[in-house]
Amino acid sequence: MNTFRKLRERFFWLSYVAAVIPFISGFIGYRVIGGMGFWETVYAAVALYFVNPVVDTENPYIVFAEITSVIVVAGIILSVVRYATKRVGHMFIRLHKDATVVYSDNEWGKELLGTIRHGYLVGNTERAERVNNHILMFSDDINNLSFYTKHEKKLKNKNVYMLMQQVDSTLLEAADDEEASLHFFNIYDLLARTYWKDNNLYDKRKQALKIAIIGYDQVGIAIFKYGFLNNIFAPDQNIEYHLWGCDEFEKIFVRSLDTMNNDRIIVHDGNWDEDIDIVAGMDRIIYTIKEHTVEALQRLLYINPEAEIHCYSEFLTDFSDLYLSDRLLTFGDIKEVLTEDNVKGETLYTLGKLFNYDYCLRYAGRQAPDNFRQEMEEEWKKLSGFYMDSNVARADHYWIEQKLAEDGELAEDSEVAWRLEHIRWCRFYFINHWTYDKVRDNEKRHHPMLVDYDEIPVSEREKDGIYDARIKEEISRLLLSNGKM
Repeated sequence: MNTFRKLRERFFWLSYVAAVIPFISGFIGYRVIGGMGFWETVYAAVALYFVNPVVDTENPYIVFAEITSVIVVAGIILSVVRYATKRVGHMFIRLHKDATVVYSDNEWGKELLGTIRHGYLVGNTERAERVNNHILMFSDDINNLSFYTKHEKKLKNKNVYMLMQQVDSTLLEAADDEEASLHFFNIYDLLARTYWKDNNLYDKRKQALKIAIIGYDQVGIAIFKYGFLNNIFAPDQNIEYHLWGCDEFEKIFVRSLDTMNNDRIIVHDGNWDEDIDIVAGMDRIIYTIKEHTVEALQRLLYINPEAEIHCYSEFLTDFSDLYLSDRLLTFGDIKEVLTEDNVKGETLYTLGKLFNYDYCLRYAGRQAPDNFRQEMEEEWKKLSGFYMDSNVARADHYWIEQKLAEDGELAEDSEVAWRLEHIRWCRFYFINHWTYDKVRDNEKRHHPMLVDYDEIPVSEREKDGIYDARIKEEISRLLLSNGKM
């Protein structure tokens, strides 16, 4: 069925050819065999579509035209009914405040739509639907950006969630502060976020851990990035990341990253199976290569049967059912990753907006007014892709800070809390290709605060805490209402 649909979409013009077959057959029957005049023939052939023969002439061509014209007309009527039914359905969906439209030309969009309570799919870029939430998921990032640019006025004050696969959203300028509330997301970033949320290291945070990431394409890069950004539990922790499969550019870049604590990043030059002794010492092995998975898993089970072996499976094969190991886990199910909550991430985005607004209040020397939400949204719209990501990354790690506080290992607005936040903040800048310089230069990605915590002034250290009491209260309320505290 899917094959037929794909062929129909690819060769759409065949339906138009089929629609004129009755006319051609009728024309031959009336004109060539029946000997009618040209315009009389045209009229008679067209009349067949209305199941209303105007001439009594009968021959095989005319009979064939009569039969096929009924099929064509029935198809047109069914298409009109389907279109009308769909439009009416869309109209009722748009009555809901959380109505969401997914604009997509691929299977990912369809997967996401299945998780959306009040939503529908649109496969073209001709117009922006009249809803509050718009998810742009075309295969080509340029189509997503073009859609937003083309319909920017219609998207004013709407929520727009834009898929970015080829374009680095941190390089994009700020949207117009009078237009949409714009958010960016990446499928593999969502996958990595979900992975570290479900398989976090919190309970092992006091151990010296060695983590192997085998394969450094889109999946491996995302897994390392979000592990690097979120696995921050203490200034003296000791986590080693061992990477196999980096290209030359990534090797140079990753080796330059400063962890700002005792963590280490070790990039290996050869293939992972050439470093058997090193792999044998890993606590967790994350395998992200798509080819030869079964052979690789078996080797890993031979080499290090006591390690947690986590395998990315593009085809959703649950390898844990194949082997006698309770430490083997498969991740990467797109159905678990592409959900309304993950993409729209209301709690995460709202927390990001709150952190950004708190930062704005601090620099303005103000306190949040009673009705601060509109101003908070306006400040968010001024941000570039980089600073949006920065605030979302802050929100992403916040659950760890709260958990540490609950377990009595961290006090808010304490030196330890500020030190951890400074480490996290530096790592975000480093992973996005910023470096230290005495003079800040946003275009060159230079920042004077990318130094050890002890080297920054006390006034700068305090900025890592939450400044405004009302904003702090709102953050706590939001986390509590979503079961995060």
